Amino acid sequence: MQFPYYLTSEGKQLVELIAKAKFKVQENISWCADGRYAGGVIKENKTFFICTKSILKGPNANSYLNETVYHEAVHVVHECKGMQPIGIPLNQMPLSQSKMRDIDRSISLTKKKSMQRMEHEAYWLEDKPKETIKYLRKFCF
Repeated sequence: MQFPYYLTSEGKQLVELIAKAKFKVQENISWCADGRYAGGVIKENKTFFICTKSILKGPNANSYLNETVYHEAVHVVHECKGMQPIGIPLNQMPLSQSKMRDIDRSISLTKKKSMQRMEHEAYWLEDKPKETIKYLRKFCF
């Protein structure tokens, strides 16, 4: 796997915790082929994946790769909770208009409107890896 070399210490810690939570950690799986995904969590087979090839072609690759790991780690927490939101009040998670558009784009990819609250949490937490580590420990172990 190539992507761990680009991760911050928090990113590496998140990936280790995800593996300890019995998720397969994979890179550049078939879902990455068309370029629509940067990463994801497949609940049916407990797979956490990162599309390194796509990310490394774009601008700010290191930053975006870490942000993707942080974001998808939040979805691992959701999976540990039985596909339920963490429960952070919406008024405590303000997002920019561009992040709100990102939520809409994510929902259009998954075709699951029910994921909106969980996407909101993931976009809010994607720059807060220490908080995500705390939630992983709380809900996955």
